[in-house]
Amino acid sequence: MAAAVLLLRGAAPSAQQSIAADRFWFAPSPGSIDYLRLFEHPEEWPRARQTASVFKFYQQHTQTPAPDIVGPNTYDALARAGAFRLLGQWKTKIAIEAGSVKEFYCTPGAAGMNESIGKTLDSLRAVQAAGGSVAYIAMDEPFVSGRARVCGGPALEPTADRVATYVSAVKAAFPNVQIGLIEAYPFSSEPAVETIVQLLRARGAAPAFLHMDVNWKLTGFARFEQDMIALQAFCAAQKLPFGIIFNGTDGDSDVLYASEVYTTSNLLEEAFGGWARMPDHLIVQSWAVSSTGLVITPANLPETRAYSHTSLLLDVSRRMRGGTGASTGRAVIRR
Repeated sequence: MAAAVLLLRGAAPSAQQSIAADRFWFAPSPGSIDYLRLFEHPEEWPRARQTASVFKFYQQHTQTPAPDIVGPNTYDALARAGAFRLLGQWKTKIAIEAGSVKEFYCTPGAAGMNESIGKTLDSLRAVQAAGGSVAYIAMDEPFVSGRARVCGGPALEPTADRVATYVSAVKAAFPNVQIGLIEAYPFSSEPAVETIVQLLRARGAAPAFLHMDVNWKLTGFARFEQDMIALQAFCAAQKLPFGIIFNGTDGDSDVLYASEVYTTSNLLEEAFGGWARMPDHLIVQSWAVSSTGLVITPANLPETRAYSHTSLLLDVSRRMRGGTGASTGRAVIRR
C-alpha cells in the first residue's frame, strides 16, 4: 500500500508536539445564521466541542466595521456572546485565518505589508480585549495571491520575502502566537509546496504548520493520494505538523455540502490507511458561497441533526478513526 512510504517520526521539540496534538480544528461558515448560538447554547454541541481542539475564526470576525461576509457575526456580537472568553474556559485554542500576502498588499514600497501586519495585530488585540488569546494564525494561501504579477509572481521568492517580513513583525509583537501556512493543492504542486516551505525556512520564517486546501477532483484520486502521502512524509522530516481541510463547495444545500465532506473523509481514510497514519491536523471548515452570494452553509447546530456542521465534525472524527456507521443517526455516505 502507498502509505508504506511514510517516514517514521522522530522526537519533535515540545512546542511542535503541542501543536501536533491539536488534532481537530473547527471553522464554521463565517456568516452562518446560528454562529452566535454556538456560544449562547453550548449544550447543543457537547461532543463536538470536546472533539475540537482549535476553533478558527476568520479575520473578518475581528474587524470593525464588520465586513459583509460575516453577516450578523460581527466582532461586537461575538464579544457580547462571550465567544473569545468562553473558548478559553472550554480549553479550546483560538486560531485566526488571516491574509498575510494579498494582491492589494503588494505595493511598490512597504505600505502594503505594513497594512497587512497592522490588521493582523489589530485582530490579535481585539481578541485579547474580548477576554481571549490567539494561539494560531493560519495564513490564507499567500502563495496563491503571490503568483499575481503585481506581487512578483509567478516566482515564489517575492512572496517568501513578504511572508518573512509579516512573520517577523507579528512575532515581535506577539511572540507566543504560532503562525502557520494554508496552501492550495493542486494550484501548488507537491514539489512546489516543498519548495515554499524550504524558502520560508531559509528566511527564518518556517511555518508552525502546513494545512492543505485540496481539490482532489482536479488530479484524480491516485495522484492526490500519492502527493498527500509525499507531503506528509516531507513534513514529518521537517518536524512540521501537516493538516488537510475538509470542506464542501455547495453553498445552497447542507446535504450536498456534507456529501463532499464525506467523500473527502472516505478518500483520506483509504489513502492513509488508519488513525495512526492520519495527518496531524484535520480541519473541518466552511467558506461555501450560496447562489445568492451568502456564506452561511452549512448550519452549525445541533450536533444531533444530520448534516449540521457540528455533526460533520463528529462524523469526520469517527471516519478518520475507522468508523463506518452512524454517529448522528445517519450513515456515512460512501462513494
